[in-house]
Amino acid sequence: MAFKPSNHGFTLVELLVVIAIIGVLVALLLPAVQSARESARRMQCTNNIKQLALACHNIESVTKTLPPGVPHYGPRNSAPESDPGAGGGPVPYFWISGNQSGPAPESRCYGPPWIFHIYSYMEQAALDSIFQAGMSLANGNGDLEESCPWDNMDGTPFRRPERDTQTFFKKFMRCPSIQPDEIEYADLSSENLRRGNYAACFGGGTMGDNAPEMPGFPVPNYRPQLAGVFGPAIEVRKYPLGERFGTGKGTRIATISDGTSNTVMFSEVIPWPKATGSGSTSPSGTVNDVRGAMLIPMAGGNAFNTFFPPNSPGTDQLPSCNTAIPNTDPMFCTRNQGVDGQYWAAARSRHPSGVNAAMADGSVRFVTSNIDRAVWSAAGSRAGGDQAALP
Repeated sequence: MAFKPSNHGFTLVELLVVIAIIGVLVALLLPAVQSARESARRMQCTNNIKQLALACHNIESVTKTLPPGVPHYGPRNSAPESDPGAGGGPVPYFWISGNQSGPAPESRCYGPPWIFHIYSYMEQAALDSIFQAGMSLANGNGDLEESCPWDNMDGTPFRRPERDTQTFFKKFMRCPSIQPDEIEYADLSSENLRRGNYAACFGGGTMGDNAPEMPGFPVPNYRPQLAGVFGPAIEVRKYPLGERFGTGKGTRIATISDGTSNTVMFSEVIPWPKATGSGSTSPSGTVNDVRGAMLIPMAGGNAFNTFFPPNSPGTDQLPSCNTAIPNTDPMFCTRNQGVDGQYWAAARSRHPSGVNAAMADGSVRFVTSNIDRAVWSAAGSRAGGDQAALP
């Protein structure tokens, strides 16, 4: 009898069962793959923030202090410290804006913040050369002579490329867990400011708590014991030009009496991801929310506070924020443009459940969002007498 080969194949039911099994396996594996990818991104973020801390320690080895948060010329922001005929007048240590904005006209009273100081220590000698040349030009060169580096050294490939000190953010100042964009900050007389994700700790309270009070600018419930590793360097002269950097006028390690392993130096911030306006030299648009603007030491820019725990929903109070953000969004913020120093910005990240934080001893820890508020605030102060160890 002749053999007849079988023509039997997969039935529809069998095929559906196989597809279902594959679907279940993918569903089981996908979270593990995503978790592994996030773990790798967080590790890269940890390395980025550690490099910032190590650069600061290298600076301290040379200058005997950590880099200043931002040099401030204080009440000397008037002739002859200011440009002839530029106006000027006292500006509080905690008010940060562009050249032509603030409580006094022509507020040209700031030197380079911490991020400019670390360029040459982050393998960015070419950028440091651009900055050094720009800040040291002789009198009569207008814009650069006015100081406020985030207003005058804000070059990008699309605007004043000869002063481009921001392109390097893509490599050193962005967390890989954040979706990158080219949206630029523009508000309060500043513009074309690229955004990143790492900020310096300006204390455990408000920006006003982190600076000496000035006559005419009282800070409600002033708490100087909450000052952080970074803050305004106040004994700085605008002229001669070489002195405006504030080199050697930052925080000395010896003054971190709460302990360097207990004191936060850097953490993460999140920019608002949607443009709120357009700009001729900002191809991706602009935003009036300062968070993540890496050149400006405003609360939320390259500065944050431990006033509220990481990722606290709806807590940021800033001179420059997007008030159109719904109050149901964790990034909801309150705008305060008074001169009372009541500004603060929480550390934020896209890592699940917390943020990376570099301590003043150079170590990096992952801090969960549910940390006790008092413990986190204490960790942001350098000499509050509260040596709270982070869990």
